[in-house]
Amino acid sequence: MILIPETIIITERLAAADTPSFCVEAGGDRDRPQTIEVLTMEDVWTTAVYGLLFFVAFGVVCGVALAYAAKRFAVKVDPKIEAVRACLPGANCGACGFAGCESYAEAVVTDPSVPPSKCAPGKQAVAEQVAAITGKSAGAASEVVAFLRCSRNEGEVKKKHSYVGFDSCQAATIAFGGPYECNFACIGYGDCEAACPFHAIHMEDGMPVIDRDACTGCGVCVNTCPKNVLQLLPKDAPCYVPCSSKDSGKAVTSVCKAGCIHCLACTRKAKDSVSLVNDRIEIDYEKCDEEQAKAGVWACNRQFIFRYTDPARQAEAVRQIKAEQEAKKAAAAAKKAKEVDQAAEA
Repeated sequence: MILIPETIIITERLAAADTPSFCVEAGGDRDRPQTIEVLTMEDVWTTAVYGLLFFVAFGVVCGVALAYAAKRFAVKVDPKIEAVRACLPGANCGACGFAGCESYAEAVVTDPSVPPSKCAPGKQAVAEQVAAITGKSAGAASEVVAFLRCSRNEGEVKKKHSYVGFDSCQAATIAFGGPYECNFACIGYGDCEAACPFHAIHMEDGMPVIDRDACTGCGVCVNTCPKNVLQLLPKDAPCYVPCSSKDSGKAVTSVCKAGCIHCLACTRKAKDSVSLVNDRIEIDYEKCDEEQAKAGVWACNRQFIFRYTDPARQAEAVRQIKAEQEAKKAAAAAKKAKEVDQAAEA
């Protein structure tokens, strides 16, 4: 038996009828005769309409089924959570300690231990709104901003090698701890600037400059910095130490002219609020008042690295300290000259 491949040939016939039609020829083998079916345009349109109606009906059935499933298996949401979420800034910065604004909104409504003042970008205004919704006490939302704890440019820190690669602090840190001789220095490629969701940081001379009015204290930059040279401090902090080095005094002086040498003079003069924590000078701002701040600033023997946060106030303090030092030197010189004269007369 010789099999003939089955074929379907469609040809349009216009000669024999007024209505266009199609001829469908189905082939077969020698034992099965061929059949020819003629389809008119009416048949084609009927098939198309039935197909369209089928898909429309199928879509309606699926839509009804999905709507029923959405209603049947819907998760009930506390309207208070939606209200809290609506008043949050929506930065999803994570400064509150939760994954995002949605997570914090749920926690502050359902967990009595979560205070309404944890949203750093929203500050006191948002804390009061959240407190009104949840029925909790707003308390005082502490305003914090980021401070740079590095004086690389001021200390004239040199590079130990030339880094070639991606302009990223994270990437540069992998290469021998960074390109600078101080292993705790700011890398300067601006990862913090790119990460800041409020555009409060811009780079100048390879160092981040923080706009304290725009900074919300979200902490994203702090978590981004691989060198931990950014720290959240109270916005009204009177003083700080712009150095993050944990090296010994000799190691610091060999690479930086403005680094903290850990002489601990500030911890002795302002012992109630200043201490050495993990080889770095830290200030307890709950205890640091004006008297403690002045004691720390006037005690610093290393280029005034323990300084006031207000530049104008720091400049005036430096002027007064230098004047006092000059006066002491002059008094010491006069005393020595007097002793020489007395010895000569004797």
